[in-house]
Amino acid sequence: MEFNASIVDPQIENDFVIYRFDQNRNQKTFTSSRLLQTFEQKGLQIEDASRGIVHVKRASHVDMGPVVQAVKAYYHKYFPDMKIEKVLLDTSSFIQKLPKHYTLEFKTNAYLYNHSSFKILSNDSLERFFVRYKIQAKMKLFKARHNINRGKILTPKDLVSVETEFKRFKGFPLISLTQQQIRIKKRLAEGKILYQHDTEPLPSVLKDKPVNVRFISGKVHLEFQAICLDDAAIGEYVYIEKSDGKKLKAKVISKNLVEIE
Repeated sequence: MEFNASIVDPQIENDFVIYRFDQNRNQKTFTSSRLLQTFEQKGLQIEDASRGIVHVKRASHVDMGPVVQAVKAYYHKYFPDMKIEKVLLDTSSFIQKLPKHYTLEFKTNAYLYNHSSFKILSNDSLERFFVRYKIQAKMKLFKARHNINRGKILTPKDLVSVETEFKRFKGFPLISLTQQQIRIKKRLAEGKILYQHDTEPLPSVLKDKPVNVRFISGKVHLEFQAICLDDAAIGEYVYIEKSDGKKLKAKVISKNLVEIE
């Protein structure tokens, strides 16, 4: 394809070629002064007050609809409820036709951003095209209804679901609440998005909270309460403190139950 003078000035009588695109190139940048010089060399005068940069882009007539759908599918794999309003593509190489069978290869963690790039890879040859893109989308996210302190066990009253314009995530957002109790690992300010890395499952036993203690040895079977001195999950060992101040090591058996071995 050729970039002709008539594209700059449709009224020109003696048309001439300014630039010929390589087979895979789809964009060329000129300074306006260089274009003016080219026209002057041909004895033509073109007025230009911008003195800026001129971008010439080669148009492709390939139907990119299937690629757009593939981009949407990529994001919906991670965020099924995301409402994608538009996908804007910007190819860095000229695409005459799409490969018959191809795969889209995205950058690592591209789903966390509303703009990135991918490669169109032919499954039958070494042919590949690079494409930059940007999506316009919204999705419902959990945000802190108020300031939440570290260690707080989350309840629905702590969060508000808000439809938010998708720009960039700092991690994978928490998009649903389960029956399992979770707590905040760090302080979360009011209005901030809640991410999975901000939370952790509630331990089976909690520090400074009472636990049931079991001791079995032969026919001796004792049960009493004590204060747990650490957070721990099932199978882990913790120290407990009896009412007389004596400290013992015990294994977590189930929620709020430990056993002295």
